[in-house]
Amino acid sequence: MEKSGNQVPLFITLTKDELIAMQNKAAEIGAKAAMERLEQEKKSMYHRAIDRRLHNTKLLLKNYRMLRENADNSIYGRSQMEESAADILNSMMNLYDDEVIVDAIKRSATRTAIIIAHIDTMLKLYEAYCAKSRNELDRRRYDILMAAYIIEHPLTVKEIAKKWHMSKENVYSDLKNAIEKVSALIFGVDGLRLQ
Repeated sequence: MEKSGNQVPLFITLTKDELIAMQNKAAEIGAKAAMERLEQEKKSMYHRAIDRRLHNTKLLLKNYRMLRENADNSIYGRSQMEESAADILNSMMNLYDDEVIVDAIKRSATRTAIIIAHIDTMLKLYEAYCAKSRNELDRRRYDILMAAYIIEHPLTVKEIAKKWHMSKENVYSDLKNAIEKVSALIFGVDGLRLQ
């Protein structure tokens, strides 16, 4: 071995047991790091899926009236299709272009009718929850959601803020909260954002 400067080769002697213990410790540290990384990735995927569901819920609400009109003009009945609302919503999760998602739903009048019926049912459940709640905030959030997306002539955020005597920031906050609740209903337990 070549020496350079004042460097002297250092030799360490380990027993077989010490070497095995060192290998085991290194394997344990590596496995722990891999498990932590896997857990981080799992959480990241979970949050991306939740964000995707919230995005898709908002997309469905934004396009509700157009989809409703498409479904109302359909001559086919929902019974002519074996696909469920869950199947259609599941297929939405694999698409990432908003126009493609809406077109995929509109492409089939029957699919549109299934989705609209599902949204209508979930909105009725949300309304019942808000009506039953003793918290006036829940009722206001339901009313704001309906005013922003569902009624025939939706109101702007500015109009909603004026009507309910609140700031635009509060309107956005109420809409976010309402959309999260409706998303949990539309997508089921997978739609819940766990705190």
